[in-house]
Amino acid sequence: MPSPELKAFDALALSLHHSPGVYALLVGSGLSRSAGIATGWEITVDLIRRLAALDGVLEHPDWAAWYHDKYRKEPSYSEILDALASSPSERRSILHGYIDPAAESDARRPTEAHRAIAAMVAQGTIRVIITTNFDRLLENALRDVGVEPTVVASEDAIAGATPLVHSRCTVIKVHGDYLDTRIKNTEAELADYASGMNTLLDEVFDRFGLLVVGWSGEWDLALRAAILRTPSRRYPLYWAARGRTASMAQDLIDHRDGRVIPVTDADSFFKRLFHTLDALRLASRPHPASVSMALALVRKYCRDDAYAMEWSDFLAEESAKVRDFVTGSEYPTASPDSAAMNALVTKMVALTEVLRKAALICGRWGTANANKAVIRTIRSLVLSAKSPGGFEYWSALRDTGASLCFYWALAGMLDRGDHSLLKSMLDAPMPTRVGEEPSAVEVLPFASYSRYSGMEWKFLAGLENKKAPQSLWLASLLGAELGLINISQEEGRELADQLEFLIALEFGYRRLLRVKETGIHFYIPPGHYFWRDFGDYLNQRLDTYANLPADDPAFRAGLFGGTPASVAETAKEIRRLRGEIAG
Repeated sequence: MPSPELKAFDALALSLHHSPGVYALLVGSGLSRSAGIATGWEITVDLIRRLAALDGVLEHPDWAAWYHDKYRKEPSYSEILDALASSPSERRSILHGYIDPAAESDARRPTEAHRAIAAMVAQGTIRVIITTNFDRLLENALRDVGVEPTVVASEDAIAGATPLVHSRCTVIKVHGDYLDTRIKNTEAELADYASGMNTLLDEVFDRFGLLVVGWSGEWDLALRAAILRTPSRRYPLYWAARGRTASMAQDLIDHRDGRVIPVTDADSFFKRLFHTLDALRLASRPHPASVSMALALVRKYCRDDAYAMEWSDFLAEESAKVRDFVTGSEYPTASPDSAAMNALVTKMVALTEVLRKAALICGRWGTANANKAVIRTIRSLVLSAKSPGGFEYWSALRDTGASLCFYWALAGMLDRGDHSLLKSMLDAPMPTRVGEEPSAVEVLPFASYSRYSGMEWKFLAGLENKKAPQSLWLASLLGAELGLINISQEEGRELADQLEFLIALEFGYRRLLRVKETGIHFYIPPGHYFWRDFGDYLNQRLDTYANLPADDPAFRAGLFGGTPASVAETAKEIRRLRGEIAG
């Protein structure tokens, strides 16, 4: 397997491009510094200076020390502000001077970084933002592009907030908002969060990858603790840093197996990232209007066999785009490396956009005959058998288009609950280079590409250290597109695990038959389902299927051998395999 050679920035850009909405953004004071916004501590120190002036003290080398000596306690932003202003309106007036821009001034307005982030949110790349800043520059930039964010700036705001999965953008202000005197500044205030905030952060850090920009990681003890207690590392961490990272920041990076991206400043970094993503998007997909029109035809053709000829022509035209590339001179032949393999996967995802979405819609709503046409199309895209030779990785990846359409069609059928259609797709014979025609369930799972090439998919950008990188990549891509059949992105990730488990159970049943016949080793395509919840998810799913009644529709359709006994026997082997691998 080629070792990962992508630069950290390139890996991040590809990860964001392939997995929109999967990464949360954590930004600190470095984001707003170029806008002339003071940090919370800088405001606190300046408030101390004002308080000292009332006492006749105009100069002091350390205002925090002066405050401690005079009042015998650590500086508290809220207490100092209350001492200087007796009413809410007076407090707001003081704070406006630090945060709000003066009339006709370009200072304290959204920076290029804020606007680049807002543009990425508008395009769906970023959906969750955690910030230690209490200004409103980010919210203003988002509203300028038509995005009304869900803002969580206090414990009481959490209960009424739109759930992360349903919000277009959630901004979590862990230190509060500047118009709320409860904002956090001092070391003691930064040492812990309320339980509701901790629960919300636990959800974000467990379910999302993380991009950190403009945050030192040195002072915010509660935020550091939230990152460190994260149980999952399903997606990686990227840390944009000016110069050498501080020791406490490096601890966080090491804990999450993160990667450091050297940057000059937040503005130039986010501009470059946005332009890179924009270039990837423009280069890799058809015009949105053409996709929309194509899928409108799909919905019409696949649901009525009166359009069988039109449906067949449509599938032939779309599949030809994939075959022409895979069998043409543009298909890579040079020695494979991570950058080239990621580029190829990006290309295949772009080429199959209309076709795989058509397979998904047809699987969910199409007629039996329309789905037979999809199966024939998928068969025509199994092109590894026609490889002219060369590197095994390139040969194996020739089947990427077939596999994408296979998963998308199965996802539609699974949501539909039609076990006969599922069986017909899983059973469909596929050509291979050895002249045999094994079933689709044995050939098309991405994890099965290792049968010839030994491919482990660890070249996928941002997923190099994951146990089942192809599974996480698949779940992210599929989850983002299941809205076509009215399934949310969060529900889509769950469906992806169910789908891969179903494939593995059918694969395992067939593999066990061959074990009995030939003595080969038992094996199933691994995926996220295999490792999820330390094996509990796998055991629960196996128990569910082993306890189905004999007349369950899955058995009537012939899945998994057609009997509870065959499932129980297969489940026993899968549990044994899990125990061996997990050690």
